[in-house]
Formats: sequence, C-alpha cells, structure tokens
Amino acid sequence: MTAENGEKKRRKERVLVVQEVGINGAASGQAIDLSTEGMYITTHEKFERNATITLHFCLEKHEIEVKAKVVYLHEGVGMGVRFVGLKPGDLDYLKGYIEKVSHSHSFSHSNQKKVLIIDDTQFYQAVYRQRLLSEGFSVLVADNGIEGLKILFRERPILVLLDLVMDGMDGYKVLHIIRSQPEIKDIPVIVSSVRGTPNEVNRAIDLGAVDFLVKATTSPNKVVEKIKEVIRHRRPAH
Repeated sequence: MTAENGEKKRRKERVLVVQEVGINGAASGQAIDLSTEGMYITTHEKFERNATITLHFCLEKHEIEVKAKVVYLHEGVGMGVRFVGLKPGDLDYLKGYIEKVSHSHSFSHSNQKKVLIIDDTQFYQAVYRQRLLSEGFSVLVADNGIEGLKILFRERPILVLLDLVMDGMDGYKVLHIIRSQPEIKDIPVIVSSVRGTPNEVNRAIDLGAVDFLVKATTSPNKVVEKIKEVIRHRRPAH
C-alpha cells in the first residue's frame, strides 16, 4: 500500500468532530478525533488510566451508548478512550457517519485565504476582522475555544489567530488539541494576548504557536503583516 493510499484509508476510519459526550451519566466532555475504535475527549473531570467508563453521545439523531476504556490521559485537558463492545448497529452507523463527514471536511483551494480568529473580546474581533478583510482574506470568528475548534475542524483555515485568556477552554488547551491532531497540526497558530510574560510566551511556543503577539504593543497592521509573513513561509501540505 502506498503512503497516499494509507493516508486515505486512515482518514476514512477516523474524523475530527466536536461533539458533546456524557460520561457515566453526566454531560461532562467534548469529543474530538472520532473513530470506530474510540475517541479523544476534552474534559475537566479526572479519570484513571485503564478505568472503564460509560459514554453516551448523539451523532445527528442516532444515540450511542457504549462502554470505553481510558487508554491515555492529558492532565487538565482530556483523555483518549477505546470503545469496548460497540453494538453492531452502532458500528455500522459510525462507519457511515465517518465516511460522510470525512468527505465534507476535504480541503479546497478556497481555504488558502481563510483566517480564523478565536477571541472573546468583540473589539479585537472587529478590528482584526476589518483589517484582514481589507487585505482580501476571508475571516472566520469564534468567541471561545470550543466554538473555535468546531469552526477549525469544519473549515480548515490557513491560519489561526488565537487569544489565550478565554472562559471555559483557554488558548493553551486549544493549542494542545490542534497540535495533537494529525490532520490539523500543521495549521499555523499565532497567539495574540493581553498578557506576555516570559513564562506565558514560552508555554505557548512550546505548545506549537509560531509566534506570540502582545495586544497592547502590537498594532492591528502589525498583526496582519505577521499573518501574511507566516502564510508566505508556510510549508506546503503533502
């Protein structure tokens, strides 16, 4: 099997989604990276590795309840789980769902001008959006990390401009998830934050941000110049 065929086969077997999941009877997580074998769940709840849990989630109108085993943990971010005893009917539905979603997520040339802004401050959303639109970009905007991931997985923009301090899922967790997913890990992320201590900058860069801009000292024009510079030097996807 060639590398290209292997990649196509793998994409048919798993897909990136953002999906609410109930864990042990409580709605306590968001699932991503769904496959017929398991999923990755972002959650603030704490679980032990190898623990068996009960998951309940709904794909479109099809409800699935299944036992799962925790196979790895990312403290404070989430966990990977493997399904145990998925019912045949649910398995068939899952296969069909993944096949359909994988086609809808295919990359197109229109994505080459899409920039996603994830920021919970409307002032910065509006300023950056207007400057990017004036430069010919298509702009997507999200108010928080979860909504940003939904848009990211669906639209596959060429770059993400990410705030760090947001309610719920902060920018660090968004960065961690982006870099842990093979299909989107190469999308460049520029952090734009009101904070900029050395520890915060180093943490963001260590998590995969390509640059860190402090809002108070970086004009909107400079932000757009940096976005254009990063896109120019972006490695072509293979």
